[in-house]
Amino acid sequence: MQYRRMPGARLPSNVPYLIDNLWEFARPLNRPSRRNAVYASPTPELALMNASAALDAGDAYMACRIEFLFNPPMFQLSETDARKHPDLQNLQRVITQRLQRLGMLGMDTMMPLAALFLPGVTKAELQTSMDASPMLADLVNAASSAVRLWDCLPVPDGELFFEIAEDNHYVLRPV
Repeated sequence: MQYRRMPGARLPSNVPYLIDNLWEFARPLNRPSRRNAVYASPTPELALMNASAALDAGDAYMACRIEFLFNPPMFQLSETDARKHPDLQNLQRVITQRLQRLGMLGMDTMMPLAALFLPGVTKAELQTSMDASPMLADLVNAASSAVRLWDCLPVPDGELFFEIAEDNHYVLRPV
């Protein structure tokens, strides 16, 4: 079976929307988007250990080798799974500290900040919201400058992700 690019963006199941939005906002243009990515592991053992998709009763995970029509843009993390990346704790701490400094300003004042926490917010949508709210702009700029996901050095057991172009596909071969 050939697998092709899925239409639309995917929401994260293993990292908070806040982190996903900051990663997407800070993503260099030459890196694949996690929103359109397929995730993989460099070894069958890690693939099985980090598998988290819901299974139907009686189903089991199976490790497979991926074969591409042509190699897609790929990125390797410094962690075996994105949910273990230090950005999760660091970025939440940056956001929490800045929000605590703001204090309880009331819902009307804080509502523009909600854009950062919504599922699947695009960089353009977040930028538009930032243009309308200096408070959001300050928060996003501070947090996105602390993003380290894209700066990491790959390690042999780091999670991989890649983005399939419309004219590409891949097949899975059980190992």
